Order: sequence, then C-alpha cells, then structure tokens
Amino acid sequence: MRGNRLLLVMLLVLGMMVPVLAADSGEDDPLVVVFPEHTTKVNLSSTDVNRFVCPGPIKDVMFSQDKGIKVKIAGENAFVKFQALKKGQEILYSKTPSEFYVVCDGDVYSMIGMPRQIPAQTVRLSSGLKKKIEKNLSLFAGLPLEKKILKLVKQAYTGDLPESYTVRRFEKQMDLFNQVWLIAKRDILVEGEGLGVREYVVSLKAGEEQWRLSEKDFLRSALTRNPLAVAIEEPLLGPGDSTRVFIVERRNLDEQTNPLIFQKTQPDEVMPPGAQAEEDRNDPFADEEGS
Repeated sequence: MRGNRLLLVMLLVLGMMVPVLAADSGEDDPLVVVFPEHTTKVNLSSTDVNRFVCPGPIKDVMFSQDKGIKVKIAGENAFVKFQALKKGQEILYSKTPSEFYVVCDGDVYSMIGMPRQIPAQTVRLSSGLKKKIEKNLSLFAGLPLEKKILKLVKQAYTGDLPESYTVRRFEKQMDLFNQVWLIAKRDILVEGEGLGVREYVVSLKAGEEQWRLSEKDFLRSALTRNPLAVAIEEPLLGPGDSTRVFIVERRNLDEQTNPLIFQKTQPDEVMPPGAQAEEDRNDPFADEEGS
C-alpha cells in the first residue's frame, strides 16, 4: 500500500465525479454462516475459544454438557470451549462431535460442532431472507441513490459489511486487458435494495512500466451488467503494484443491460479485440447470477 490512507476516486455512471477518502482497508476473516431451521455441520476449534455471533440477543444455547463443553453467553455473542483432558504430560483435545441449538433473535439454529485442532472459529448466525431484506432496507432508509452508492463502496473497501449482506468469494484471474491482469475477488449483494458490488484486484502485466486506470475502462459487459458507479483505489499502477476496483450495480433481474456499458466500441490501447460473446463467457460471476 502507498500510505496509511488512500484516495478512492469514483465515477458515478449517472454522470457525477465524487472523491471519497476512505480509512485503512483490511480483509475481514472468513466466517462460517449458519441459517435457521437447518442442521449445519461446522468445524470448531478444539484448542481455542470459538464464537457464535447472532444478529440479535442470544437467549439460550443447548448442548450436551456431558461432552466437556463450556458456553458463555454475552449479549449477541456465545463463546464455546471444548475442555481438554490432561493425561500425565499429554493434553488430550476433544474429537467428539457435539450438537448445539442456539436460540438467537427468535430463531433456532441447529449445528453439529466438529472439534478440530484449528484456530478459533467464528460462526455467524444469519437471519432468514425476510429479516435480511428488512435490515438492508433500514440501513439505507431515506438516503438518495448517490449516498447509497457511496456508503456501499466504503463498506466494501473497509470490509465492514453488515451480516445482512450476501457475500460470495472468488479467485478467478481474467485476461481482458493488454496492460493489466484482473482477479475477481468478491460479489456483494444487498437484497431488498436491488444493489450489489463486484470487487476486482488489478495488477500490471510483466514488461509494463506504468499504467493509469480509468473508471470507464471497467464499463464492460464481461465485468458488469447494470453499473451505477466504478471506484478505483489507486488509479496509477507501477511494477509490483496492485489496486482494487469496485463496481456498484443494480441487481434487478428484469432490467436490460445498461446502454452505457461498452459493447463494441473499445478504448484505444486498453481493450483487446474480441467478440461480445467471448466477453460474456469471461464473466467471473456468470454462474452465480440469478441463483
């Protein structure tokens, strides 16, 4: 990174240029997500304290106490520890699966905890779709579209994403440009608001000395369908540098492709020649859309 604070430059497809100064970025740790009324197997640490996180207060946690487990409830969190046995100089960690029933914000979450000698795990108890939509609507209530977009980009940049968002992770390299590589990283869906974010990591190809990215470079159907805004973390790339690109989209399935996307006309020296059908096949999120 080029400093403690980075200037995030955004192009709103609606026609307005907006500078956004964002705080330090950081990748959020992978979380296990569990939904109510379905029994889910989850790997838990047998050596460290695990954490269940609820979108509301946790009322109770039921489990088999004869399996040597301790649970402590604190508001929206429950902390789970498998007790180890000491045999001489040897410490024996539990290998016995255990059921957990968590009464969380009016729902019951059923899990089979599989103890493993792994670091402490965080299990997020996700509310149902209706509650997710209600939560998302409340987060953006009263905001005009431009401020919704700014808020969503900042959340994606900092990794401070509410539990009600649906986040899918990817690791797909794309060769769409002559000068740079793209890696599709995350797809973030805000259900109920009809908004989503696609995140890409961009780096220079070997042999390139420097390249300045433009927000308009990313208005391609292989990268986005119905774009509202493009934000680039750092537009100027040098050897060894990488940057992140966030594309905010509408996610209403009945909308047509945005006419502002470059379909056949390609910027000079940036877009390689290729058929539109090939761009569509390159869409890293194509298999996930509509699911």
